[in-house]
Amino acid sequence: MGQRRTLNERRLTKQQVSDLIASGAELRRDLTAALECTYANGYKNEPLVYELTGDRFLFVFDPKEPGLAGKGDIYSADQLRRLVRWTERVRDDYANGRESSVAHWWYHSRSKHGLVGNIEPLMEELSSRMSLEREDLDRSYESLDGVSELVKTIGGEVAQQELYDHLVAYVGEVLRARTRGRWELEALENPPWPYVSADGHSRLMPINVVWSELSGLELVNLRRATANEVRRSRVTAI
Repeated sequence: MGQRRTLNERRLTKQQVSDLIASGAELRRDLTAALECTYANGYKNEPLVYELTGDRFLFVFDPKEPGLAGKGDIYSADQLRRLVRWTERVRDDYANGRESSVAHWWYHSRSKHGLVGNIEPLMEELSSRMSLEREDLDRSYESLDGVSELVKTIGGEVAQQELYDHLVAYVGEVLRARTRGRWELEALENPPWPYVSADGHSRLMPINVVWSELSGLELVNLRRATANEVRRSRVTAI
């Protein structure tokens, strides 16, 4: 089970939100501004944040957002800080053309299109960072739990800066082992990007797996995301 991001079990209704605000919740204009985000299509997301008693915060969805307008969630101070940092990263990525998984990886990658030829050195460095013997990274789903714990320990932002290629390489190796696939390079795209090709599957994208886990709000779970990628890519015979 994943850790809940909100303190409420169910999303608060408009009436519940109104009652909390009427009970003396204080509008936090600084946090409200921090959570505003304008996307590439021009849509501006403008939620509201109120401070509650007990080191809690009320997040109210943008009044323009279909189906969610006026509804809300309650966050602990720590979880709200995570939400603010995530919003800041999303805002920066969109402003600088890094809204896609490949563009995001390419910006942070040190190996770039040379990643496919650097798999073993990257795995050696990852095992050293985890204080493991190289053999412990056995390309199994289970081994990804330890990699996820490393990311949780050092934080997603540090992992993004220091281990992006290592994570893409290892997730790709797990995908390759699981599907009996092989590494390929999409050299016709700009930028070029690595993927795993396997019979019975569409392209398997380790970059997508790592990007989604590093860029999301949930705790990192590379094992689940990698298994989902295998299922997503499986081609069903007609």
